[in-house]
Amino acid sequence: MRFTVFGGVSAWVDGRAVEFGPTRLAAVLGVLLVEAGHTVSADDLVERVLGDAPPTRARAMVQTWLTRLRQTLPGLLERDGAGYVIRVDPVEVDLHLFRHLVRTGRTAEALALAQEELLSTLDTPWARQARADFAGELLAARMDHTDALLRSGEHAALVPDLRALVAQRPLDERIAGQLIEALHGSGRAAEALQHFEVVREGLATELGAEPSRQLTALHRRLQAASAPRQLPAPPKPFTGRALELAELDQAPNGVVVITGTGGVGKTSLAVHWAHRAAERFPDGQLYVNLHGFGPSGAAVSPGDALLRFLSALDVPRAKVPHDLAGQSELLRDTLADKRVLMVLDNATDADQVEPLLPRGTHTHVVITSRTALRPARKAFSLPLGLLPPDDARELFASRVGHERAQAEPDALDTVVRRCARLPLALAVAGARAATQPEFPLAALADELADLDAFADDDDVTADLRSVFSHSCRALSPAALRLFRMLGLMPGSDISLAGAASLAGLPLEATSSLLTELARANLLDESVPGRFTCHDLLRDYAAELAHDDERDEALHRLFDHLALTGVEAGLVYTPTRHRPAAPEPLAGVVIPPITTHEEASAWLMAEHPTLMAAMPHGTPTHTWLMGWSLADILDRQALHRDLLTSQQLAVAALEQLDDRDGLARTLINLGRGFGRMGRLDEATAALHRALDAHEGNPAGQAQVLLNIAMLCPDDKIPEAIEYTKRGLALFESCGDEYGQINALTGLAWGYGKIGEYALAIEYAERVMPMWRAMDHVLGQAETWDNLGTGYFGLGDYERAAEAFTEACNGFRLGGDRQLEAAAYDELGDTHAAAGDAELASAAWLRSIELHVEAGLPADHIRLKLKPERQ
Repeated sequence: MRFTVFGGVSAWVDGRAVEFGPTRLAAVLGVLLVEAGHTVSADDLVERVLGDAPPTRARAMVQTWLTRLRQTLPGLLERDGAGYVIRVDPVEVDLHLFRHLVRTGRTAEALALAQEELLSTLDTPWARQARADFAGELLAARMDHTDALLRSGEHAALVPDLRALVAQRPLDERIAGQLIEALHGSGRAAEALQHFEVVREGLATELGAEPSRQLTALHRRLQAASAPRQLPAPPKPFTGRALELAELDQAPNGVVVITGTGGVGKTSLAVHWAHRAAERFPDGQLYVNLHGFGPSGAAVSPGDALLRFLSALDVPRAKVPHDLAGQSELLRDTLADKRVLMVLDNATDADQVEPLLPRGTHTHVVITSRTALRPARKAFSLPLGLLPPDDARELFASRVGHERAQAEPDALDTVVRRCARLPLALAVAGARAATQPEFPLAALADELADLDAFADDDDVTADLRSVFSHSCRALSPAALRLFRMLGLMPGSDISLAGAASLAGLPLEATSSLLTELARANLLDESVPGRFTCHDLLRDYAAELAHDDERDEALHRLFDHLALTGVEAGLVYTPTRHRPAAPEPLAGVVIPPITTHEEASAWLMAEHPTLMAAMPHGTPTHTWLMGWSLADILDRQALHRDLLTSQQLAVAALEQLDDRDGLARTLINLGRGFGRMGRLDEATAALHRALDAHEGNPAGQAQVLLNIAMLCPDDKIPEAIEYTKRGLALFESCGDEYGQINALTGLAWGYGKIGEYALAIEYAERVMPMWRAMDHVLGQAETWDNLGTGYFGLGDYERAAEAFTEACNGFRLGGDRQLEAAAYDELGDTHAAAGDAELASAAWLRSIELHVEAGLPADHIRLKLKPERQ
């Protein structure tokens, strides 16, 4: 026998459903089942079934229903004193089975039972109260189940439901803690920590309370777990440097500069010590290779290094200023109270590191450089000389095997001497010997002596070249050819596909050659799929490159970068027009890119290489690389690189007969100037684009819409006129997508100037077009414009519906900034309608999103406490 009270009341006997006939009969059974095993008085039964104002013959009616129940379910219903009781095993009733499953930790099974409302067909005060009471049980069970899923590692899948639950109960600390854990476990540490701040502020504002001890402990635990850990892997083996390590241990927090010649082991010492001292810096370790002595164009600018550090510290892009001074100040503010270790590797001069240096002494900085830097802050100097002989012998022996080294002590001494006791030279020579275990060390020592002559014991460059030359002689001809070509690459590293294109070889063959070079210690796979080498090795490789192969190799590499960039750019923004591109040379690899995530990953990984390559490519290469970078640099708020790349692209297009490409790139250039706040230059670039698009109405219309976007709030009427002109041009040439954008712009503009009926008219006109395209963000913007119109006309119910749809659409489209604004508008709408509770929930969500996006939220906080205004 089985009974249900979730949804309608029903019973199954021997697998067959039992029919109860009239609804009140089921209601009587439902009341008794909820109280299974307990007596319900006749008066209570009347009130629970018929309400608190029952008809005069209520008792007689209930008696009739009870009699029918006895006939339908014989032997279950009993009279007990002045009341009635149903004798069933509680676990046969879905409500009581739910409670049993929750008590025994089987929450998934319990929740599967409670898919419908308790006693959904009974609408009396008692039934409504029973449903309200059970809602608390159901919520607790859901939270128990969420805890179980969090323990099993299912974080990402929980975030959407927890977001929705938080919107309903913004000050529930248990739900807040679960969302924080889910976000953190999904790799969204910044959002997790920011949500804690939102909850803390909401508790203080609404209740005058601090977060609970449990939530505070969770915050501290996740804060420690979220600290950046950017150090590269520790060098293995690492030998010697005991005195220098002791000096680093004893140096006070501040700035330490390790100086020494190339290949002497500055990076190995800094990274080895940093790993050893990491526990002293619980708020994280930051690392950047500044490539100060790499090939031209490879050095990392202070601005790029700042952006990397700010990103690692979870500072939202929207909060980062455009100028170097502002970025530097933001980094210093972010590090002010943090105990962080910063390693600035391979710096060229003080100007490169000065903007990166923190203000106080909580953050400790270790700099490596070949020159004696003199930063503005007082620094502890640590000159690094050659390895002591014993340490040099131990380093080489650890690479070739101690037994082998001990068997030929004289040869070992000779190799160490001819490697000038330089760790880099010893590593390369050791890798060569390790791949030939049958090769006598004496023969290795002789080979080193027979190669490039040394000027004297202090000429470490000659010594290194000799060791490199020896190792290169041991390479296969194909590996040596690839090594020579790698010296030509722009940027600091290269992908497998890039290396294959550079060499004009298939991927599989290139992968084997890269493995051979890595075994010889001439190359390092810095991150999976990307390869780099010490700048001295790269300089040597470039020296070996043959003149007759340079131009063709670089042309193949630039073909790979430009043409793969075009494919990535089209996938990243599918609505863009494909630019005209040349056929690639034979041997160029263009990997398939099919998803937005793949496109974004490729563009961001190759961004530094593309920026380094742009000044050196053909005009066609240069402008296509700039085209591929334009959208992602804009969306990632890398506005300085956006501007630089588009300036280079425009200069390249001025050498080509491509008016359409020039006009489109001038639009991107205008966008770059606009993002940097240089509005006059932005307007000038866009008017050049307008001229370049002469005879192309769709192109000119696109320029007009971009000019409209530059108009400040006090010139919205001018923006509307530009947009109308654009719309007319789009209509004249039948460009539907352009018309949709223009109509959306008009709906927004009329809403801004208070022409609410027109705003609604244009929004309603464009909505079916966005839906036909299945364009999520376009629909969200239109819902937002509709909300503005309805709000302005005082139709708060429809405005709330529209803003809710806008919030959902912006969330699905991934635009957090617009979602934050929509929640603010939704809160205003609820407040205007007199619903303070819903207004508060929407504003709290808006504050959270503003904080996540790095946007100011004080104007919304004031709405939560009107008395402060």
